Amino acid sequence: MKQRIIICLTAILMAMAAMAQTGKERGLWACKTQNGSSVFVSWRMRATDHPLSTTYKLYANNRLVKTLTDRTNATLSGSYAGATFRMEVLDAEGNVIDEQDGVKCDANFFHHIRLDYPGDYTMADGTVVTYTPNDCSAYDMDGDGEQEIIMKWEPSNAGAVCTPTGPQIVDCYKLDGTRLWRIDFGPNVLAGCRFTFLCYDFDGDGKGELIGKTAQGSRDASGEYLHTGPADGADHTRSSVNASGVITNGGKEWLTVFDGVTGAELATTDYWPLFGIRSNWDDRAGRTDGAAYGHRGNWFKGCVAFLDVDGQPTPCAVTVRGIYTYSYAAAWSWNGTELKNLWKHTSDKKGQGIYAQGAHSLTAGDMDGDGFDEVMVGAAALDHDGTLLWRTGLGHGDATHLGDFDPDNEGMEVFMITEETEAQYDAALIDARTGTILLGIPQTGGDTGRGLILDCDDKHDGAEFMEMADANLMTCKGEAIAPWHVGATGSSSINYAIYWDGDLLREYHDRSHIDKWSSTGHTWDRTCTLYSFGYGASTINSTKYNPNLQCDLYGDWREEAVYWAQNAGNYYLTVFTTTTESKYKLPWLRDDHTYDLAIAWQNCGYNQPPHLGYSPMEYYRHIDELAMCIHTIKGEGFTDEPNGKADHAGNRGIYDLQGRPVGNPPRPGIYIEQQSGRKIIKMY
Repeated sequence: MKQRIIICLTAILMAMAAMAQTGKERGLWACKTQNGSSVFVSWRMRATDHPLSTTYKLYANNRLVKTLTDRTNATLSGSYAGATFRMEVLDAEGNVIDEQDGVKCDANFFHHIRLDYPGDYTMADGTVVTYTPNDCSAYDMDGDGEQEIIMKWEPSNAGAVCTPTGPQIVDCYKLDGTRLWRIDFGPNVLAGCRFTFLCYDFDGDGKGELIGKTAQGSRDASGEYLHTGPADGADHTRSSVNASGVITNGGKEWLTVFDGVTGAELATTDYWPLFGIRSNWDDRAGRTDGAAYGHRGNWFKGCVAFLDVDGQPTPCAVTVRGIYTYSYAAAWSWNGTELKNLWKHTSDKKGQGIYAQGAHSLTAGDMDGDGFDEVMVGAAALDHDGTLLWRTGLGHGDATHLGDFDPDNEGMEVFMITEETEAQYDAALIDARTGTILLGIPQTGGDTGRGLILDCDDKHDGAEFMEMADANLMTCKGEAIAPWHVGATGSSSINYAIYWDGDLLREYHDRSHIDKWSSTGHTWDRTCTLYSFGYGASTINSTKYNPNLQCDLYGDWREEAVYWAQNAGNYYLTVFTTTTESKYKLPWLRDDHTYDLAIAWQNCGYNQPPHLGYSPMEYYRHIDELAMCIHTIKGEGFTDEPNGKADHAGNRGIYDLQGRPVGNPPRPGIYIEQQSGRKIIKMY
């Protein structure tokens, strides 16, 4: 069993040491149940709550209706449909430590957010471009404790080539439908899956910012052209379309940070690298990709990662250009006044670095347990300082996943599929810290276009996976369980995994429906057909059949699925939430660092589902041990011994939350301390 699971399963505590409370952090939500007969109310457990002794009190119209310690949801009679709900959180001594109020019952288990259509756009050749809702992110942009939804509009002429598209437009909406702002990235930024936007609190002021690629012609939410840094005095009427009719090397390339409350430009700097750093972005045999085409050099991938800024883990934007051969990466920090480059990485030689190892997305997390995040570009990973962490040599693949998938392997794992015929495996499970291939499914000679890993079978430890080149659902050890393309997934395309029903396993989420694996019947059973409710549930990204967003948006620890719909000439985002009771409780999924970062990068390239950095099944197997060792008390009495190896009595070690030794004293945060055979949690 993994040391970090046995020690306490407390990686979920990392994001909670110093959170400010602003009123909505408990995500209290009430709605009619799916069948409409009852009222379902749920809220968040936070990572600072004691897993056994924290008490939750639910009130309807100021009358106590539920007192619970073992779960964070309740089903009430339909008579409460008109009630106003509030809840209190009490510690073991009965003190109220948190509360939320003023929540009314939604009429359905789906919640419509009406969108403001940006209007059609006419291209220079007279082509009329329309828009549909596309990729989303979620973050508390205005600091009120409730997540907003940040959504990009997809122009109808976005595609796989670099010919001009309608302007990329990004909106920010509150859950009540209020639009906070709209940013128009202009005609010189390619729209579609190449465009990535990153939403996070980069400067630590309690509110979010958005970082994205810009160019001349980009406007902030005030309607003004960008005007700081290299944008100052720029000719915003200039087109980036070059003599070949594509947007590659014909104009400016910038990176801009925008205010999360107003959408105003805060700072702009030059993007790195520019397209012109290479004359050919694909040196594979028989391939060429220069300024006249530009497809492979114009993917602007990005993620959020906590990197080393003055010795402290600090959220930064990481950008990557290049996939199939040449690859470049850069890290950027924003301190509220300066958008600063931290490091640049170049891999321009075959067989070295991240060259030819890129996927169509990025993933970030603390893969080596040093307190800083690493960036997985695909079949290779960069350390937090921009140097190579590891390289597998498996080459490009379309899907990558980072999480805790094998309970027998220390730390997290990476699951990926491959595309290149030269790759040794169709799919592989990789140790996230070392890059060691733990399991490989032998190459069958083609592009393994889809692959997914999820813990869906309670008869086998760890997660299970499926991939297009093999007919069977497999254990994390590579053992075949049964054919996966059965039952309700007869038309599936291997897509997302979601926490939806009441147990700790994940369900399969694809094409606007949710299905559950029967570990006894070896088939998928339909749980919920989302497109049958409300205004429907339209997928995005063509054959990918993605939701606009999947995220633990509100309520308890189960995830919400967000799809777009059209009704009576209006566009909507529809948020679907489960109303199935659960006897379990887990902290808000975004209290887990790996999951939190996954919501930030989910809109990047080929969308992948977010994963936790720990296993809920393992968490509950050791819940009593976890509860015994949560003592969030201020540490004192440190010695100057390196690596926390001993105290004055020679019997104390200090470890991070993955069980690895750290410096003594450590940076501020939450750690595991070994004291004469006892393991406790301390906040320093």
